[in-house]
Parts: sequence; C-alpha cells; structure tokens
Amino acid sequence: MATLKDVAKKAGVSVATTSYVMNGSKLITEGTKEKVLAAAKELGYRPNGNAKNLKKNKTHIIGFFLSGFTGPFFNELLEGIQDTVIKNGYEMVVCASDDKHRLLLEQYVDGAIILNYHIDDELLDSLASEKFPLVVLDRDLKNPHISQVLLPNKLGMKQVVDHLVEEGHQRIGFIAGSEESFDGESRLEGFKESLATRGLSFDKKDLLRADFTEISGLLCMKEYLDKEADYPTAFVSANDEMAMGAIKAVQQKGMKVPEDIAFTGFDDIDLARYFHPSLSTVCVQKKQWGRIAAETLFHMLEKKHAVAEEDITIEFIPRESSLKGVMRD
Repeated sequence: MATLKDVAKKAGVSVATTSYVMNGSKLITEGTKEKVLAAAKELGYRPNGNAKNLKKNKTHIIGFFLSGFTGPFFNELLEGIQDTVIKNGYEMVVCASDDKHRLLLEQYVDGAIILNYHIDDELLDSLASEKFPLVVLDRDLKNPHISQVLLPNKLGMKQVVDHLVEEGHQRIGFIAGSEESFDGESRLEGFKESLATRGLSFDKKDLLRADFTEISGLLCMKEYLDKEADYPTAFVSANDEMAMGAIKAVQQKGMKVPEDIAFTGFDDIDLARYFHPSLSTVCVQKKQWGRIAAETLFHMLEKKHAVAEEDITIEFIPRESSLKGVMRD
C-alpha cells in the first residue's frame, strides 16, 4: 500500500509538501499540486485515518459537502437526501466550509455528495474510487467513480426567455452570481442561447454580477440604475434572492415592477410567492434532486452499475413580477 513518502518520492517533492497538498493547503503552487495529485492517483494512494485508528472498514455514514448554508434553498435538498439515507440504514454528516474537509480527505465516510465549488476537480478526481464513490451536483467530471446529478438549468432558462418574449420583451438583462458557480454559469449560458434562438441579442452592459444574496442583488441593481438611463424592460436572475433584492432597488428608485422593469428568478424558494410583487420563477424540485443524488450514491456503494435515470422536474411559474407589464417606448 502506497505511503505519503512514496507519493513524495514519485512527485519529486518533500513529504511535508505532499502532506500540505493532501490537506488542501493554499500555500502550494498549482504546478506542484498537480504533480502530487497525479503521483497519488498513479500509486493508488488514499489518505485516511487508519493510522490513527479512527476509521473502520465501513462507517455506514455518507457525507454531504456544501459551500455554505446561506439562503433558504437547502432545507428541501437536505430532506430529500436524509430520507434516502435513513431508508438505507445509514447516517449522514453535513459539512459546510470554503476549506477542504478532513472527513473527505481522510475518507471517514463511505461516500459523499458534493455541492461545494471550493473543492477542486483535481482533488475529487484523485479521491474517487470503487471503494469511495462520489456524486457531484455542481460540476461535470469524467470519472467512472464519480456520478453527476445536475439540474436542467438550460431548460429552465428556455422557459423563462420564452415567457418574457411572449410578454413582449425584446431587451432582457441578466443578474448573475459568482463565476465559480456551475449552476449560475449554466443558467447564464442557457439564457444567452435561448435569446439567440429567439433572434435576440444580449448587451454585455446588461449583465450584472452579485453573489446570490438578496442584499447583493439590491446593491448591484442600485448601482446599475444610478449610472444607466437606458435599461432593459426585463431582467432574469440566476436565483430568487438576487431578483428580490433587485426589485427592492427598482422600487426604491420610485419605479414599478413589472410596469417599468419585469423580473424573473430561479429556484422558487418559499418566499417567492409571498414577495411583493410575487416573483415569477423556475420551480426546482429540490427534495427530488436530493433523493436522486442519494439514490445514485447508494447504487454506486452497492456496485449496481445500471442506475435508472430520472429527470429532475422543473417548471416555470409566472407571477406578478413579470406579467402584464407596460412596455416602454
């Protein structure tokens, strides 16, 4: 069985450097990190806690690794995963951080579901194995021991754009989140593709960047309206919270929604229907998404190679924020 020293020797670096890489230190250069991870993968090295007598051969625990709990999106997702975990006689640990997780690195769980863009693709690729399967919800990785359960983001954006065009909008802006977000960037890409299909262009100045929170949506829209006299008749947001913040910014300007600017969101969080005006949005079946992710992981743990594919249900919900707007000249 390969040791940390073996990996260090093959990579041509010190044991200390190898240890830093395996523990996710940001002090190591990308080139060195890639060499160490490649050597670890080639040798079959798996960092674990066996030397400390902290891990049994099987824990009957799965891990769910998140980038954070901010926002109301995660409750239903967690519920869907937890229901399936309990059904299979397992337990679940949930870790939320922007750092690399010891439970993942040392494999104190039997498998893991990943929704954390802070964790590098290279690290997941090096850790995944037949004995340690992974399910990712936020990236597309080609590895026989990693399965993807991704939202149909582009389909959702097609439904949004179709609705807005049918409402008479020709110039539509977009409120995006972090460029590191797989779902957020997939939605932006789908939005642009849907505009092109409709024969509409997209002006780069109509792309706003926030961080998926309501306050960031408010601030970026306020800044945009303060400097732009000419603006789109509608904005699509990569999530509901940014849309709600942007609507508040428009209202603070003395403008009306949807008469002056229409808005749509994505996710259909509980507050969306009670917001004023109620928010048009794409409803994501979050509990179903969690259930499918957990079922996929248990198929892999049980070495069932044929996993039944099930599409995650999404549906555009038109509400007051985008209906019957009065078009500006």
